[in-house]
This record gives sequence, structure tokens and C-alpha cells, in this order.
Amino acid sequence: MSLVVFPFKREDPGNLLKNVKIASAHPRVEEVLCVGFEEDDCFRTLAAAAPKLSKEQGKPVKVMVQERLGELRPGKGDGMNTALRYFLEETDHQRLHFYDADIVSFSEEWITKAEEAADQGYDVVRHYFPRASTDAMITWFITRTGFALLWPKSVLPWIEQPLGGELLLTREAARGLLADHRVRRQSDWGIDTLYTFSMVKQGFSLYETYMGVGKLHKLYGALTDLKTMLVECFAAIQSLRGIELTELSTHQVEFPGPVPPEVKEKLGYDLERTLPLLCRDWTPEEEDLLALFPPEVRAGMEACRSFPKFSFMDEEAWRGAYEVLLDNFQLGQPHWESLLFRLWVARTLNYTAQHALRGYDHALYYLHQMIWRYARLGLRR
Repeated sequence: MSLVVFPFKREDPGNLLKNVKIASAHPRVEEVLCVGFEEDDCFRTLAAAAPKLSKEQGKPVKVMVQERLGELRPGKGDGMNTALRYFLEETDHQRLHFYDADIVSFSEEWITKAEEAADQGYDVVRHYFPRASTDAMITWFITRTGFALLWPKSVLPWIEQPLGGELLLTREAARGLLADHRVRRQSDWGIDTLYTFSMVKQGFSLYETYMGVGKLHKLYGALTDLKTMLVECFAAIQSLRGIELTELSTHQVEFPGPVPPEVKEKLGYDLERTLPLLCRDWTPEEEDLLALFPPEVRAGMEACRSFPKFSFMDEEAWRGAYEVLLDNFQLGQPHWESLLFRLWVARTLNYTAQHALRGYDHALYYLHQMIWRYARLGLRR
């Protein structure tokens, strides 16, 4: 039997309650746990509803505040690791499911497909689903790019959604993750990166199951909404540099189905609100850091101080910028964090103009080919 966990922070309590009811009604689920960042209105609503839900379903529905377990900014990592520890120390369930709290398309099928794959003997089951061609820009340009450049011969570059919060872990996989000191340290948005890396490093078998319905959730405004996540996900990749992968991890991917029209036609961010981000509030310290970058990147970003420019930030320019960032970026230094964000915005805008606007199929083909080329070339130094 399984435990289903919803980490949450300031979510719509109505939607989360709906998802909790769906999970608790599933015949393979023995318990549902909601791990909150703090005791906010959403937490109090869930806590008040939990006793009634438990009685109705005949199985525990619990709500708890996440523990402070890691060393970085308190965030999603503490929530997920709190659930890992609860699963291993307080229950005897054999499987643990994680689902993001903001999914509005959640159904029993998410749980069923994960359970069926685990029944085949896989240690980890990850969900993947169609996303808008301009969604997942951190996944493509930060995480998968980093995996391809740093560990090109591993399975890491080919995991479809390495930052996905929807996954199943066997008890053995959960024990392995919690035993990894790097995982326990990662209390922020970088936790998904660390989970994915640790799974592969420990040689766990991975299966990715395709959810054609997609993960419908709120989209973003200007890309500033993603700045903290971007910075922490890159820092997570940077922290892993130099670690060798010696275990051979099995990786299987369910073949995808048709992509819904509403996904193909969706724009993942507000283009007009994003353009000015290249120009605003440059500091002398940021300008000085540009001297470390390749000439084409330096010249392009210097031009952005007066007018938004991004045509220069193509695939090769981004690879050069990424390598400099791996060598020099410093988490917690505002000038580095701001410059990383601007560089990524320029890359995202370049991709949007050059590829996403040419249609969904072209854009997704380009992104997959980009990762293949990065893995083939690797780091230049």
C-alpha cells in the first residue's frame, strides 16, 4: 500500500482538498499527507477538514508543517524531505507518491499509472506530460542543458521532466535519497534536481509514464516569477559538478500520445512584461562581471543596458555563457544572481523568437536536438 504526499505553500485550498479526496479514495492508497510550508489559511483549512475526510474515507488524512532539515533557503526541499522521513520512520507503507498541490487536472489515473509501472519492478516512476513550447524554460536551458554538458553519457540528459514534482518512490529508493547528505542539505527549489541526480547516481531503475491530460496549472506572468527557482536550480547543478556517475541506471520512457490543442497554442509567459527585464537596474558590479564571458555574449549583454537585445543568445552562445557560470556563479551574491537571470531571459527570448513562434512541433524537436548536440559536444574545458 502507498502514501500520497502533497507538499504545499499558499495554494487554493479548494483545489487541494479535491486532490486529497481523489487520492484518499484510490484503492492502492493507505494514507494521504499534506506537508505545508507554514500554518497559513490554506493549512488551517486543510487541518480543519482532515478529521472528516479521514472518517469518510476510512484511512488517515494528515496535515503537518514541514521540518527545518536542510542548510539552504527553507522551501520545497524541506517539505519533500520531511515527507521522506515521515514515510520511512512513521509508516510501513511500501510506496510513496509525490504530487504538486496546484494540479487542477489531477485524477486517479495519475496514481494508477504510477502503481502499474512500479508493479513491473521499477524503483522510481516519474510522470511526464505535454507542456507549452515556452513552458519549462528552466528545465530545458538550466537542468537538461547542465545534465547534457556535465554527464553526457548518463541517462540524466534524457529524463523528460527532471524537475517534475510528480513521482513514485519505492521504500528502497526513498531510503537511498534520505541517506544522501546532498539531498538532505537541499532545502530549496533545487530539491528536484538533487532527487533526480541521486536516483541516477545510486543506480535506481526509472520509468517515465506519460499523462496525456497534462498538468494543468497556473502559468506565469513576467519571467521574474521564476527568478528564485532559476537561481536555486542552477546552483543545484553547479554544486554537483565534478561528481562521477558510475552506476548504470535503467531508464524507460512510455511513448507519448497526441498533444492537446490548448497546450500547443499556449504561451508560457508574458512576453511584453519580460522584454524590459533585460534593460532595467543594471549595477556597475554586474557590468564588471561581463568581462568573464565570451566576446559575443559580453557585447550582446552590454547592448541590453539601453535596449532589449537577444538575437545573439543562440545555442552556442548559451553554451559558452553556461560554462562561465559553472566556473564563477556564486549563490547568494545579488549581482551574480541578477546576471544569471538576465542571461537566461535573453536565451529564453531568443528561443521563443527563433523556434517557438515557428510552431509547437518545430520547437519541441529543436529542444530535443539541442540537448543531443550538447551531450555530443560536452564541455569545452
